[in-house]
Amino acid sequence: MMCENYSSLADGKNLVLTTLELGFRHFDPQNDWVEAKLTHTEHHQALLGIVFEDGDTEAVGDLLYAWTSKSISHGPYTSLAVCAGHLISLHHLQPFPSRLRQLVIHSIELIGYQGFEQVGVEGFVQLLNNLCVSVQDMDNRFQWAKLLMNTLQSPEGIQCLSCQHWELLVELAAPLSLSLRSSYSYDPQIIVSLKEAQVWDKLECWMGVVWIIWPPGTGETTEEDLEEVMELLFHWRPGALQRLNWWMEQCNEESPESFQQICRQTCPEMVQQDTK
Repeated sequence: MMCENYSSLADGKNLVLTTLELGFRHFDPQNDWVEAKLTHTEHHQALLGIVFEDGDTEAVGDLLYAWTSKSISHGPYTSLAVCAGHLISLHHLQPFPSRLRQLVIHSIELIGYQGFEQVGVEGFVQLLNNLCVSVQDMDNRFQWAKLLMNTLQSPEGIQCLSCQHWELLVELAAPLSLSLRSSYSYDPQIIVSLKEAQVWDKLECWMGVVWIIWPPGTGETTEEDLEEVMELLFHWRPGALQRLNWWMEQCNEESPESFQQICRQTCPEMVQQDTK
């Protein structure tokens, strides 16, 4: 009712912000279940301008909790993607308030990559870098794996997404390899871009993703595809062999024979040291 009649209210902003505070600030941001029925209407989009223009990060958290919560009788706001551009505007916050950080991460998970692609991938990457997302922050790991995969396949993601998030994708890929393999095809251009930019730490992570999701034998890569880049990687990242082995062990599988063969061909001294 406040949103519908906002223009005629003498103290509309304070009424709206106080109501959001009373209704939602006491909830744990890690628990999105509320014992109440929330009916979202078209008038609620007016909240975006009221809350974000005020600049109160606590009020932003109240709004995000209201729009992402669920119960037996309601789910998250179906138009949550209208927040995407406003969320990107928060990328400058340093440090990120703990409660708001958790609610923004949850909102990103619900919105998905496409919602942010429409308002600017560069700003979205900056937001992710500032959030420093971890597995412990996630409700749906497969949704985040897809989001990161889509992001790093963009030019902005390859150039600017922090190495921490490339490592996060490797961590997510290990238990989700079959699902990701059925959802994504191998993109050789990522290796080309990383080699040209000489970004060896990200290349190490991407090779972990490749060996976990698309190893030779899946029909996506061949040993010839990977041998040259592995030799280059081992030259610039001497510890890459141990890291790659460790990542593949997280799949509860032995390293593929093709991986061991390439390692023997490209860095036999490292293989010998690793087996001692």
